[in-house]
Amino acid sequence: MKILLIPFIIVYRVYFALVFFLVLLILYPIFWILLLSEKNYVRVFKLKVFTARIILFLDFVWLVHKSDKPQLEEGPYVICANHASYLDIILMYRILPRKRFLFIGKSELLKWPIINIFFKKVDIAVNREKRSSGMRSIIRARNELQNGWSIVIFPEGGIPVDTPILAPFKNGAFKLAIDSEVPILPITILDNWKLFNVDPLLTGPARPGISRVIIHKPIPTKGMDKKDLINLRQQTFETINGPLLNDNSKKQ
Repeated sequence: MKILLIPFIIVYRVYFALVFFLVLLILYPIFWILLLSEKNYVRVFKLKVFTARIILFLDFVWLVHKSDKPQLEEGPYVICANHASYLDIILMYRILPRKRFLFIGKSELLKWPIINIFFKKVDIAVNREKRSSGMRSIIRARNELQNGWSIVIFPEGGIPVDTPILAPFKNGAFKLAIDSEVPILPITILDNWKLFNVDPLLTGPARPGISRVIIHKPIPTKGMDKKDLINLRQQTFETINGPLLNDNSKKQ
């Protein structure tokens, strides 16, 4: 049965990529002009939200909040979500359209056409192989938190091979939250691994559909220090992982 679906999967993957890059290409001149000045970064964020809305609409992906959203204070937050698809990045602008945030992402994104403009100007690129790059990204993230921007980090450090099973979380997000005394905001994304999986490149799962999301209650870090890091990391892991385990156990 899956073999019969492969042509449709390939067509949708190509269509998804075309929509993504064409929408960004059309809006690229506006982004370029706005990014000439840091004063426009809030406008850039709002334009990203608008862009994500268009892309998801044209790709027939709909966001559904599986549970009631918690009452969130203004922030900022260190936002942690499971990472199972490139779709996660686009969807984040629909999940939190009123909480201005920046992504911390791999330096490889600087090589991507069109997208690289954001990691050169607004979002934070980090080369994990260079300690100096890691330190610069942490300093920049701390400064942006002080300026009221939330920071989105996928604490798995990348997309795991066997999604939706979570990979162990890395420490960076939790050290940043503790040092800055900023709450962790855990988010569980349930369906993106089925809607657009990255592997295999052409025949991996890809289809339109509903993406269910849970925004959990923030985890405060005020008063914590480095001895609390492991417990904070584990608490965040269990918070995000619980709905994934529950959702997949129902389907077995």
